[in-house]
Amino acid sequence: PAAADGGAVAADAGSVLEAEVERARDRVEELLSRKGRNHAEIRSRVQKTMTANVNVFREEPGLEETLGDLREAREAYKDVAVSDPSRTFNTDLIHTMETRNILDIAEALTMGALARREFRGAHWRKERQERDDENWLKHTLVSWNDGEPELWYKPAILEGENKTYEPKVRSY
Repeated sequence: PAAADGGAVAADAGSVLEAEVERARDRVEELLSRKGRNHAEIRSRVQKTMTANVNVFREEPGLEETLGDLREAREAYKDVAVSDPSRTFNTDLIHTMETRNILDIAEALTMGALARREFRGAHWRKERQERDDENWLKHTLVSWNDGEPELWYKPAILEGENKTYEPKVRSY
């Protein structure tokens, strides 16, 4: 193993991959073996709150409400189980695992929309009707640290090999 920044030791790719595969297998076994609620109820709640509050037209109170709804749905997901025990073409298992991914994406999207206090592209905020390039000409990203989402930003690179890109105003 080679030393990484800060003096930490980097793991080799094979062992990292092996550990992740084992973790995924354990997760599947857990979902198949326990009793609990169906993912569809949670997924439906997420779809309703996202449709109501995190569509193109967004307002701060709705975004905040959605974050609360998503955190409740994430808590409810802890009790989810797969009712179909089959190990071949198990769509119930696939949909249950997709629901967790939907929760992650929905929370990341809502956090980013709440933080971005401007109008840009397909992100419309009632409270902010202007684009704010000075503060928001950047990419909003989310990392998950110990199960908690954390926002961070990366500069938008507007100069390519043969061209400079100029942001344009979109209107609806």
